[in-house]
Amino acid sequence: MGELAMTARSVLLIDQDQLFGAALGTLLGEDSFQLLPPVPSVEEAIRVLRDMPAPDLIMVDPWGIDPPRVASELRRLRAAAPQPRIAVLTSDTSDSVLKASLFSGMDGHLSKSSGVATLRDALELILAGDAVFPPRATALVTQAQQPQGPTPADLVAATADLSRREIQILGCLLAGQSNKSIARRLEITESTVKMHFKNVMRKIGAQNRTQAAVWAIQRGIGPLT
Repeated sequence: MGELAMTARSVLLIDQDQLFGAALGTLLGEDSFQLLPPVPSVEEAIRVLRDMPAPDLIMVDPWGIDPPRVASELRRLRAAAPQPRIAVLTSDTSDSVLKASLFSGMDGHLSKSSGVATLRDALELILAGDAVFPPRATALVTQAQQPQGPTPADLVAATADLSRREIQILGCLLAGQSNKSIARRLEITESTVKMHFKNVMRKIGAQNRTQAAVWAIQRGIGPLT
C-alpha cells in the first residue's frame, strides 16, 4: 500500500456524468492512478486548480459545452493548467470535437467506449509525454485551412528561427511520414531526423508531433511529398 501511494498519479476528471466518474475511479484505482473528486465543468476545475497542487493528469469531457465554445473552453483549461497532461475523454465522435482537441493544446483524445486496458495504456502513454489521438487526427490536421493564409513575408518571419532542413522536417511531418521515411526522403540518418525534431520542438514550444504539425499549418508550411 505504501509503495502504491508513492507511485500513484493524481487524475482530475471534468465530467457532468457522476456515475461515469465513480466507475472510472473504481477501475483506475486498481492501477497506479488516484482519481481526485470529479468536477462538473471547466469553470469549476479552474477554480479548484487554484487551491490545490497541480494533478499529473486532467481528463475532460466537453459534453454540455455549447459546440462553438468547446475549443475556447479547452484553451482556457490549458492556460489555467499549463503543467498537467490533459486529455479529452468523451463519447462524442464528431470531427468538430476532435479538431477542438487538436488545436487547443490537448495531449490526447480518447473514447469513453474504450476498454479498460486500452484506456489505461493510452493514459500511460500520455503521462509519458506522448500524444494519443485517433488515426483520423492526422488527416484533420493536414486538411486544416486558415481563414486567410499568411503572406510570404509572414511565413519568413514565423519560421525565421528554423533552418531550411527543420522546415523540410515539418513538411515531411505534415505529409504523415515516419522518421524512417523522412530519413530516406531527405537522405539523412534516422538519428539526425530525431535530432532535428528535438530542435524544432524546442524552438516552437511544441510538446509533441501533433502540436508541431498544428504550428506548421498555422504558419503556412505545407506537406513535403
